[in-house]
Amino acid sequence: MKDVNKVVWTLMLITILCIIIVQISRIGEVHWLFPQQEVRDKEQALIPTISGAVKGDQLEILVLGNKESLKDNPSMLHLNKSLELAKLSFTYIDSLDRVSASPLTIVVVLDEKKAIAEEDNIRDFVNEGGRLFVGLRFFHPNLNDVMGIERVEGFNPNNLTGVIFKKPFVPIYPDIEDSHGKIPNNSLEVTLQDDSEVYLESQETPILWYHSYGKGKVAYWNGTMLQGKGARGLLLQSLSLLPPRFVSSRLEMSVFFIDDFPAPFPDGDHENITPAFDTSVSSFYKNIWWPDMKELQDQYSLKFTHAFIGTYRADQKMKTEHLIKQNQSKFLFFGRDALRNGDELSLHGYNHQSLVTKKEPIDDEFEYIPWNSQEQMEEGISRVMKMNEHFFPNYTIKTYVPPSNVINKTGIKALSQAAPSIDTISSLYLGDNKQGSFIQEFGYDENNSGYFHLPRVSSGYAPDLYEQFSYADALANAGILSHFIHPDDLLDPYRNKGFKWPDLNVELDRHLKNIYETYPFLKGVTAQEAKKLYLSYSESEMSVDYQENQLIIYGKNLVSPSVFLIRLNDNEKLETGAFDSYSVAKVKGVEGLYTVQTTMGKTVVPIKRGEAE
Repeated sequence: MKDVNKVVWTLMLITILCIIIVQISRIGEVHWLFPQQEVRDKEQALIPTISGAVKGDQLEILVLGNKESLKDNPSMLHLNKSLELAKLSFTYIDSLDRVSASPLTIVVVLDEKKAIAEEDNIRDFVNEGGRLFVGLRFFHPNLNDVMGIERVEGFNPNNLTGVIFKKPFVPIYPDIEDSHGKIPNNSLEVTLQDDSEVYLESQETPILWYHSYGKGKVAYWNGTMLQGKGARGLLLQSLSLLPPRFVSSRLEMSVFFIDDFPAPFPDGDHENITPAFDTSVSSFYKNIWWPDMKELQDQYSLKFTHAFIGTYRADQKMKTEHLIKQNQSKFLFFGRDALRNGDELSLHGYNHQSLVTKKEPIDDEFEYIPWNSQEQMEEGISRVMKMNEHFFPNYTIKTYVPPSNVINKTGIKALSQAAPSIDTISSLYLGDNKQGSFIQEFGYDENNSGYFHLPRVSSGYAPDLYEQFSYADALANAGILSHFIHPDDLLDPYRNKGFKWPDLNVELDRHLKNIYETYPFLKGVTAQEAKKLYLSYSESEMSVDYQENQLIIYGKNLVSPSVFLIRLNDNEKLETGAFDSYSVAKVKGVEGLYTVQTTMGKTVVPIKRGEAE
């Protein structure tokens, strides 16, 4: 009888506890019973510095001109930024008079007048074995034979558009027959010498070619695309084809944003979901979309940075308690799962209205309602931050993603006041700010707002050719993949490119597979991890000794692991595979191009001549 009573009392207690848990969950406080673990920041690991005397030749990049004369030259800006990310230095020179010609000495020409004044020196320098990089199209008949030009008909009266790769010297870039004028080139109409090798062309006009003259070599850009930010990777890689060997450093980081997530998904039906899956929008995202995204995450070791919003309403009528009630089930389910996966939660906004006032620019196509004042912005931000603190009391929000990538001075001030924990803004890397888009460089804000800038380079489940070109170029420059999607891209006829689910997911998988097969050492990081990696990387220094049968790579404060891109141009090869504390992988589809990952302060990479990998 006593045993029966024990069983009855036990069942009654279990029933009462279940009732209590259900009641607590109804008021959104179930997370009190299962408190979230505090998320601790990790410091970026560094490789111990190994110092030593230089025991080999050094690569030397010289820019013909001076800082003052080239300060307004856009190609100079992009060369500077490109080399900075690649951990390569350059020196300005006023003349080639005292420059010794060497296969590892590259002279960069971005000033037409300076090049013409140095005509004889340029000829002698290349003839004796130097490397010349001409980053602009200019017409000077006396140098045609050096440049590999047979005849010049004059300047093309119209901009050429698009770009076609005639030789595969960089991976992943698509050919673009551009009818939208997004990749313009103002070029010379030329006929080249037979021994000039064309690498890029536009509308059958040579844009980039190489020409050997005497003992040296010339790269010639017959266009203006190097004046654009979106060709920095091409600039670096075209430079790397000149010397026999070329080593550059890489961040090799992959940052993947999911904007508008978690968010108050609607509970109704949608034509792109319900007929195919026999379920509601909300159920689809929980039971189909999210597991599919996590499968991609596992496959490519991605880390997602989720940018949440409180409401899709355009007004500010919802108080914090209303936001909590509306979002509790979705935010607790998705947010907790995301944090368990090592993801980051970031702020997208109180709602999806960009933080701009009536006096600040924004594209009319968004049909957004401007905020009345900074104070109104602060109130909205404060409400949604309190909502997040309620759900995740041990989690600090540090990253902000502007809705539609638009924010202005008023919004930045409001953000700093209402969300002081935020130290990073992630908007766009490419574009212009005429319609209010917030265009960024990687690194701290040059206007001294105190924010770190971590822009996104590309977007979409099915990136178009221009998006593909953008991510290919950032990867070619310094190994940066910074991409974003929206869960509701599926529901938008423009953003879904005509695909439904799971076809959109298949498209995204196809792009990621191509990227990761090409760059296998890409490391998935959250926005905050990317910030730490970038700042540590910025403080590092790379040195390379170019020796006869090997490369010695070392430096100061190198991040761990460090990744380098090695290009071999003279029928030399590297053995691929895992070795003592470093690994070598061949870059898919490009002859003589390798990535090397190392955890050593000094890495010795043997070079083979004419042998198979």
